[in-house]
Amino acid sequence: MCGLVGILKNPSLNILLVIVEKMTADVTHRGPDDGGIVFLSDAPAGSWSSSSHGEDRWTVALGSRRLSILDLSSAGHMPMIYHNRYWIVYNGEVYNFIEIRTELEQPGHTFCSSSDTEVILAAYAEWGTDCFALFRGMWGMIIVDCTRNEVILCRDRLGIKPLYLFQKAGLVAVVSEIKQLLCVPGFTPRMNPAVVAEYLHTGYEDPYKSFFLDVQAVPAGSWLKIPLDTLIPSTPKQFWQPELVQTAVTDVKEAGRLLAEKLRESVRMHLCSDVPVGCALSGGMDSSSIAVLINGLLSGEDYSLHTFTSTFPGERIDEREYVDAVVAHIRAVPHYAIPNPTTFMEEFDHFLRIHDEPVGGLSVYAAYCIARLTREAGIPVTLSGQGGDEIFAGYWQSYFLYLRQLAKHGHILSLSSHFAGALIKGNHSLLTQIPIMLKRYQVRSNPDTLFHLCKFEDRETTSVLQKILQIDEQAWRVELIRNMFLPRFLKWDDRNSMAFSVEVRYPFLDHELIDLCLSFSSQMLYHNGWTKWPLRVGLRDTLPEKILHRRTKLGFEVPQDAWLCGPLRPILENWLKQDRPLWEYVNRANVRSLAEKTWQLHGKRNEPGQALFRLFVFDRWIEVFGVTE
Repeated sequence: MCGLVGILKNPSLNILLVIVEKMTADVTHRGPDDGGIVFLSDAPAGSWSSSSHGEDRWTVALGSRRLSILDLSSAGHMPMIYHNRYWIVYNGEVYNFIEIRTELEQPGHTFCSSSDTEVILAAYAEWGTDCFALFRGMWGMIIVDCTRNEVILCRDRLGIKPLYLFQKAGLVAVVSEIKQLLCVPGFTPRMNPAVVAEYLHTGYEDPYKSFFLDVQAVPAGSWLKIPLDTLIPSTPKQFWQPELVQTAVTDVKEAGRLLAEKLRESVRMHLCSDVPVGCALSGGMDSSSIAVLINGLLSGEDYSLHTFTSTFPGERIDEREYVDAVVAHIRAVPHYAIPNPTTFMEEFDHFLRIHDEPVGGLSVYAAYCIARLTREAGIPVTLSGQGGDEIFAGYWQSYFLYLRQLAKHGHILSLSSHFAGALIKGNHSLLTQIPIMLKRYQVRSNPDTLFHLCKFEDRETTSVLQKILQIDEQAWRVELIRNMFLPRFLKWDDRNSMAFSVEVRYPFLDHELIDLCLSFSSQMLYHNGWTKWPLRVGLRDTLPEKILHRRTKLGFEVPQDAWLCGPLRPILENWLKQDRPLWEYVNRANVRSLAEKTWQLHGKRNEPGQALFRLFVFDRWIEVFGVTE
């Protein structure tokens, strides 16, 4: 896992060596084990030269910071060159690189390392951009094709690994983290009004945009090319289209069997590492499934799995009892972090700098504490259950959207059976969620009921809620994976983990597993109030009973309302009295009223508290990064 930088420029434009060095050093936390910079020049005769000290008329600069996971030797050093024609800086892992390397050896490719990086370059040399569809893994990469005088940017199917793009006349900058751009000549940190307005009102984010104007994310599951003579990026081309997957599996037992088989294969693939591997364990279905499968795959080895959990003793949301049930079921060494509001405020500014952009809730801080604990335990790689909710449409919102579709199409008997089954023999939490979902719908359909923005009235934002209500079940399932929740969760995970040089892997997000799950008919996903029914069926004989029939669903949550109404309240009260950048965007009295509502409700409704937290974070973000309009 690594941090990278690429500067593409007109040879006449002068960019100092120290700027490239600073941009590379700014992501040392992503790759503390090795680093390198190379400057490439295109000579008039069409030949290329490279230098490590930046001659005046260079065309491309590549910088890399490396976290060594596969091939720990210097043979994995980046920037890497292949056949004197192709250069790469790369952040991620391609898990099936051994199979691809074996295939590449048939036409005569030879390799000097045992790294996946060299295999990527050989695959590109052999198949061009068609190679990306062959990779199973996560990545953000820059490939310089000296034969075609162009640069290829590519990002994995889910956008697990970041890649950002900034352009101005005569220059293109490509980075892993937005903070790297702060020293680029001509870059000014200005806020993107549409993104800011959507975030403040709803918490949602457009995965194709950033909070910074003129900074774009390379779209997930796509590649684009930048000719070095024009420096004009092409339109991104998708190499993965889950929208085309058709329903093919309608028997839930068959779905469970296929799922268990493919998930076990994915976990095995994600265990590929030359350093120790652990597991983030929340006690929910998804992370517990990963932990139990890892234990089964390593059962014949002299190995104990290290698990990492956040816990809040005495709080309603504490998941320790479920984690303990999993730990007792497998051979594990558990580690526990106990986040607290005092430490959060002490680390607040650093936490914001790590993330570059405002975060959506205090649960992100819990994951930050877990990442720190993981590095302190000496475990550089962890597997995570992130993605299970999306590929199984396992959110309560998803279940209610499915029930809405049943009602809309007149399937009243099927609709009634879900509620009756939940009440009699299933998960009765379905019934208790009804008032919660109705209240959430009310707030989402009219976010101005919480507060009104003084600026951005003419913002061009899409109505997330209206879009959801207008699409069918299959389109909604793809929307969950591509756009809705997952991109921001993965972004937050990346910043948290890489802040402590930890690589997080996601077995549920293998694209072959996703395609399989999308082939399951929607009616199999839910049963008598239970979500993720194929997973429960497939792992029925594998998971502990306490997890298999767990009714609640949290996942590294923080007692946010208790913090806002307790230890953080004096800080918020003082904040409301100060002159703050936020008051240019939201009326102070409006925010004070929102705070009073949060304190009065004391966790009985989380929408006011969530909105208050977003406003608080956004306000400090403006100061930390010196953001202007």
